Amino acid sequence: MLSIINSNNLIGIDSFLVKVETDISRGIPSFNVVGLPSTEVREARERVKSAIINSGYDFPNSRIVVNLSPADIKKEGSFLDLPISIGILRKYLNKEDSHLNECVFVGELSLDGHLRKVKGILSLVIGAKKENFKRIFIPYDNLRESNFIDGIEIIPVKTLKECINYLNENKSRPLRYKDLEVENVKCSYTEDFKDVKGNYFAKRAAEICAAGNHNLIMVGPPGSGKTMIAKSIRTILPKLDKVEMIEISKIYSIAGLIDEEYGIIKERPFRSPHHSTTMQSLVGGGFNSKPGEITLSHRGVLFLDEIAEFDRRILECLRQPMEDKYVNIARVRHNVKYPCNMLVIGAMNPCPCGLYLSKTKCRCQSFDIIRYRNKLSGPLLDRFDIFVEMTQIPFKKLNEQSHEETSSQIRVRVEKAREIQRQRFKDELISTNNEMSTSMIDKYCKLDNNTKNILDEIYNKHDLSNRSYTKLIKVARTIADLEGKEDINSSHILESYSFRKAYYTYF
Repeated sequence: MLSIINSNNLIGIDSFLVKVETDISRGIPSFNVVGLPSTEVREARERVKSAIINSGYDFPNSRIVVNLSPADIKKEGSFLDLPISIGILRKYLNKEDSHLNECVFVGELSLDGHLRKVKGILSLVIGAKKENFKRIFIPYDNLRESNFIDGIEIIPVKTLKECINYLNENKSRPLRYKDLEVENVKCSYTEDFKDVKGNYFAKRAAEICAAGNHNLIMVGPPGSGKTMIAKSIRTILPKLDKVEMIEISKIYSIAGLIDEEYGIIKERPFRSPHHSTTMQSLVGGGFNSKPGEITLSHRGVLFLDEIAEFDRRILECLRQPMEDKYVNIARVRHNVKYPCNMLVIGAMNPCPCGLYLSKTKCRCQSFDIIRYRNKLSGPLLDRFDIFVEMTQIPFKKLNEQSHEETSSQIRVRVEKAREIQRQRFKDELISTNNEMSTSMIDKYCKLDNNTKNILDEIYNKHDLSNRSYTKLIKVARTIADLEGKEDINSSHILESYSFRKAYYTYF
């Protein structure tokens, strides 16, 4: 007896169709899985056999061969337990092959026949929808996570026996959780810009960063508020729309970090890896090519606190992802492409002791300061758009009545600027000013003669690279958007230039 059951497997954050072909024939009793299975897939033989017997069905005392097609792509994870079981129990189903051809089965079996929750279910459901399948059977515990995908019937089952009974009895579609209402999603931020006293120049820089998705690096003595501002930036970023929520949730689903309460990521990510992190944990990869911190911060913030304390080789790995907005992890049999369109924020002290150019006397030798700053190479610094020098807050400012703007007030201006960019780039494949190419800069950043002359002086005075020059214009474009101006003028260029002075001071 030959049966073919549809299932899905993962490469990176995308899924691919797997045909589980089960052949039961005469011969010495055996159970073999072929088709480039990983260790956990080969171990499915024992889980499937025990689950079938403990669910009250007879396990065939025959020669069983399960082929996972396509055979040249490695199958990983525990998603294939359920389809293998369905293939072996095909004789217990009263459905035609045409009906089963419209179904996808994914799930891990326990020894008593219960279905366990699996990682990456969001990508598996989306992949089944793209393949135009009508329904997908998933573990019941994964229902909340996959509930927000429309266009395919999602059938949650708790046990193998329940799955067989559902197919035979042709039950109606089960109830689903309440659909996601993006407008009513509330973010539980504890930070707020109203608590950040002083440092108005730095707060203005943060607003520009959020409006145009520009990378920021802050330099200042310990306790000057660098970390506080970095953590507050996500509170002024625009709220996620449904497409972005699902896009981020796919990544977190695969990493096993999905929100258990909501089943979806409803806030922009904020990732702050320690400076002792490894290259694989930051960029991604390893034996299972899992996403790293830069991918987990997609559509959110990657905060590198004490950036000069990171290993230089690890920091250099950020150069390509910061520019291209994706990271490509190459392996022998396949390549994995992860998105990483994140806002990178770095914070560092001006010297090892942190007191350089402050009121307190610096204890560092000149060669120590040079070696400390050289941790950040020129090509890496060139990827940052805005540089800010932080200063200590005077005692009077710390103790006066706070009249600072709240994050919600700043977010209103940021969202207006983002909407202008969204309309501007509606025919392009980008959504923010930071993603503009050279041709887009020529198209959307018109400059008058006076502004060009100012740019010419800045360019020649500091011998800017082509990338630094374009970033200067991109930041000016964002400043103009915050003011609601259609064209860039000299004041926008000069303000953009003011956010690079710290670069010339410290680096």
